[in-house]
Amino acid sequence: MKFDSLLNELENEITQIRGYYPVETFYDPIHYVLGLKGKRIRPLLVVLSSMTLNGRKEDAFNVAAAVELLHNFTLVHDDIMDRDDTRRGKLTVHKKWNINTAILAGDGLMGFAFQKLLESPIGPIRKMAKRFTESMIIICEGQGLDKEFENKQIVPLDAYLDMIYRKTASLIELSCELGGLVAGGRARQVKLLRQFGLSLGMAFQIQDDLLDIMAEEETLGKNIGSDLLMHKQTILTILLSEKYKGPDIFKMELMEFKKALNDNGILQSVREIYLGHFIKAMDCLEQLPKNDGREGLKDLCKMIKNREK
Repeated sequence: MKFDSLLNELENEITQIRGYYPVETFYDPIHYVLGLKGKRIRPLLVVLSSMTLNGRKEDAFNVAAAVELLHNFTLVHDDIMDRDDTRRGKLTVHKKWNINTAILAGDGLMGFAFQKLLESPIGPIRKMAKRFTESMIIICEGQGLDKEFENKQIVPLDAYLDMIYRKTASLIELSCELGGLVAGGRARQVKLLRQFGLSLGMAFQIQDDLLDIMAEEETLGKNIGSDLLMHKQTILTILLSEKYKGPDIFKMELMEFKKALNDNGILQSVREIYLGHFIKAMDCLEQLPKNDGREGLKDLCKMIKNREK
């Protein structure tokens, strides 16, 4: 399934934000962020999940835009906390403007996310808003845990997996669930979509940890090895610390770190873990109605599995 036409329609909805007064220092950074155009995976998941349960794609556009705006809110604030200079190959908001402007832009993106959600023409709005709010809080919990882990020498794998569920997978899970709710799907169908999103989200983040040190910098759009430089605990550092008896992992140069991962079989182990999550995601899809929406979800899942950034 080709997504170009659907992405164009979604882009129009995502970038059409309705404010009340033309404040340049507020709106310019927001338009800048939305103009960076990421992969738009989450809004695609909303619409395709809705289509899988025979919903009209147009009815899911507002909710899809809400999810993407929420996602961009997290990126702007995460970039400040992680002191990242680039995002999607461009300067981050706090580098192009300043920290105060970036905080304000992130706050605005969150406000517009709720605005879009509440303007949905269909669906159980109260239930969707409840889940949206829960997910926002869970994402913040995940970011808090991520920062806490930077100051810990030992992080159990289970604790790390819980953190990435909160920080990353929960929003992908929400995207699929909201798509099912907009379509008026039965409880079992919505649950399957939610489980699909959870597995896909876990696969996505674990794969992301690997790409952070294995991808090409020009392809990734941000600094390679930034997690290692920031002393971030990832599945790579956690599994390596269980086997590696040498110096402090975070004192390694990037090439030394890569060699240690390869020599200790960590790279292969991590690939097997995230591929296992992709298999679980596809198993969920097999239990849903066979139609263009489901085939679109399958194609998107395959694209994510084979991505290089």
